[in-house]
Amino acid sequence: MSVVVLTGATAGIGRQAARQLAEQGHTLILVGRNATHGERLARDTNGMFVRADISTMDGVVRVADRVRQTTDHVDVLINNAGVMTPRREVTAEGFELNFAVHHLAPFSLTGQLLPLLRHGEGRVVNVNSEGHRAPLRGSGPVLIPFDDLQSSRAFNTFLVYSNTKLANLLFTYELHRRHPELTVVALHPGMVRTDLGRSFPRALVAVMGALSLSPSQGARPVVHLATAPDVVGGGYYNRFTHTDSSPASRDLQSAQRLWDVTERLRGPFASVGRLRDNN
Repeated sequence: MSVVVLTGATAGIGRQAARQLAEQGHTLILVGRNATHGERLARDTNGMFVRADISTMDGVVRVADRVRQTTDHVDVLINNAGVMTPRREVTAEGFELNFAVHHLAPFSLTGQLLPLLRHGEGRVVNVNSEGHRAPLRGSGPVLIPFDDLQSSRAFNTFLVYSNTKLANLLFTYELHRRHPELTVVALHPGMVRTDLGRSFPRALVAVMGALSLSPSQGARPVVHLATAPDVVGGGYYNRFTHTDSSPASRDLQSAQRLWDVTERLRGPFASVGRLRDNN
């Protein structure tokens, strides 16, 4: 059985994925911000809970330190944490929240855990979205706004969500190219009823909920990609189906540029330590 680190574990897809993985007998290290839900889930799944806000580097380092104290290897890292905010919010470090959670957190946590992943099975599963192709509402090209990564000049809820999911996909593919010793995949779990839209108008939430899968259904492809032997490394999955992602997500120049920019924000990918340069 595998040692699995799962972020965004205390609600929605993450909580259901934890339960399904526990049923298969895997050892779980669960990461989230809600201590009450996290401790309860850890008891229910016989796992360990780490309370941390991974939108900041301090939170990422806290998680990595606890993981290193607990195990000498990680078989699977599931970067599942997600947000969607109706208005622009920033982290304690001054980064736009969607960008911090969807891109900076997976980049930093994967880098921090790289030695342990190499000692284990070395699988990284990034929970993404078909929203990387086009915004759920409204319009606009889904591209990486390198001149405004923090969405400080303009903030459109759905476009920012899509742009940051695109960033996560570019990271997925670039990680696969730079570290072929890992098995790296991303997936769209389906439109799932979660807490992401809790701050939006009730009517919109009701419509989206009526068209959505349950969290348990959304967790199944996550668990499949975390455990199945026939996963295609460097692949993107629409639930269980290996499929092509958008042309923008396959742009090598954008992926390399984003990686370089991210290292300027967070330090070298595989470094072990705290935030080095925030500018």
